[in-house]
Formats: sequence, C-alpha cells, structure tokens
Amino acid sequence: MSRDEMSLGNGIVKQSARPVKVFVGRDGEYWLCDAGVDPSADFGAQGCLAHSAVQMAEGG
Repeated sequence: MSRDEMSLGNGIVKQSARPVKVFVGRDGEYWLCDAGVDPSADFGAQGCLAHSAVQMAEGG
C-alpha cells in the first residue's frame, strides 16, 4: 500500500484538558490540532502546531 492509499481515519484523539487531535499532512508532517479543526483545510491556518516545531527535551 502506498502512502497515498493509506487511510489514517479521523486523527488520533488525545484525552487532555484541551481536546487535541493529531493529523498527518499531505507532505507527511504531523500536526497537533484542536479537536474541532477541518482536516481538509490548511492546518497551519487553523492554529495547529507542526510537530517539527515542537521543542522536545531528551533525557532518560
């Protein structure tokens, strides 16, 4: 199955104080979004955060 044929459903729902969904954009970027966004519209324009822009601390 190619990436274009892959079905990812309606996003992954993360239970939190602020309902969040994770989507994969057409370019493969993961987006952290409010649960009510339109997945067919531009994620950045809707206030979603690109996963590549998230600062993560490494450690163990």
